[in-house]
Amino acid sequence: MSLTSRIVRIVASCFLLALIFAPHALCAREFRPDALDRQLNALSEHRLLATPIRHLLDPERSAAAHRLLRWRLPLWIVVTGAEFFALLYLWSSGNAARLRDALRRGMRGDAAAEFAMGASLAAVVRVAALIPNYARYRLDRALGRSEVLGAEWLWIWLLGTVTAMLVGGALLAIVFRLLARTKRWYLPTAAILAIAAFVGGMLYPVVVVPVLWPHHERSVQLTKENRTLAASFGLHDIPIRVAQADYAGLADRVIVVGIFTTREILASLSVERAYSIRERAFLLARVDAMLASRVPIRRTGIDLALVLLGVAIAVVLSERLGVRRDDDPLSRVALLAALLVLAYAAIAPVDLAMRRSAVFAADRAAVAMTHDPAAAVRALVRQGDHRVEGLCPSAAALIFVDPHPPLGARIAAIEGRADPCREPSPFF
Repeated sequence: MSLTSRIVRIVASCFLLALIFAPHALCAREFRPDALDRQLNALSEHRLLATPIRHLLDPERSAAAHRLLRWRLPLWIVVTGAEFFALLYLWSSGNAARLRDALRRGMRGDAAAEFAMGASLAAVVRVAALIPNYARYRLDRALGRSEVLGAEWLWIWLLGTVTAMLVGGALLAIVFRLLARTKRWYLPTAAILAIAAFVGGMLYPVVVVPVLWPHHERSVQLTKENRTLAASFGLHDIPIRVAQADYAGLADRVIVVGIFTTREILASLSVERAYSIRERAFLLARVDAMLASRVPIRRTGIDLALVLLGVAIAVVLSERLGVRRDDDPLSRVALLAALLVLAYAAIAPVDLAMRRSAVFAADRAAVAMTHDPAAAVRALVRQGDHRVEGLCPSAAALIFVDPHPPLGARIAAIEGRADPCREPSPFF
């Protein structure tokens, strides 16, 4: 049996085993109000808006959030470093060249060897970051943001690894085929990536949502509540689904999935059960504002532009470095991939800053539409408490890790107060 057949059989077997032995979906957690929920419900609107922001959160949970969330930035650094050094070592040690030779000997044709090389590099990246990513999962579980069991997390990781191998292999094979045909390979490559990005965005609700949020069903209640709000933003017939099980940290959130004709709203079951009608109106108005502003489409375009920028930076840097005697374009892809990891780390703050700006804009639009700042504050405080969010995370974590603005800054913007995150804090 050829090496090509063996690799195809191994990848296909892993994918099928992951599907066959996939754990049962999570059961929705029954919501039980905690002390903060009861306190929020008892506060009048005037008192709620007059209470200092720090006093709205449970101080013990805020302190616990600080102790746990301070590990986010170190874990991000470890993940990035593990991916970079694994790929760099693969190239500098000559193992990339030896892998290239083995693939070419065992494969039938250059395209198959290129596909296998791309799949192998994707597998190296995923395996290198396995332990720190597992630590991230344990952190989320300790914070109560995830109810996924260890076996379920491993299943999701395996599916993600197989998908990354297939995508990485196909992308590398296509790029090398274009490189063999034209010197301006980057133009058709950019066009292919653009098409893939928008097609992937359209297929997300069909392919990804059923895996990460199984047993999601259309919510008649939320759809009815959102009908008038959506019409106010010029939107019509936006389906809303509620996730009965959650593998991706949706808890207490309402998000937009899909673009163009497949766009829809996905909500956590806790939003439907634990939040008041006025609080849900704020959360729904936020996503309506994002849809009206075409944020999902713009987000896809921005992500594509950042990927192309990262590739350009990595290519320029790789040309400045030395060449090994056993190098050729295929083995040198490992170096290019390592530099791409660094380029993304450098670009990440720009990406996250734009995401935070979009969140602030959605908050403002939602409050302007609902004319109910008290409900907005209740919703954010309740969400922050359930998800164990700190009032003001560290500046470094905000720059490199967090796509959401600080909870304290969001509440202050709604109430028209000074931002508490710019003041000394007993916890942060």
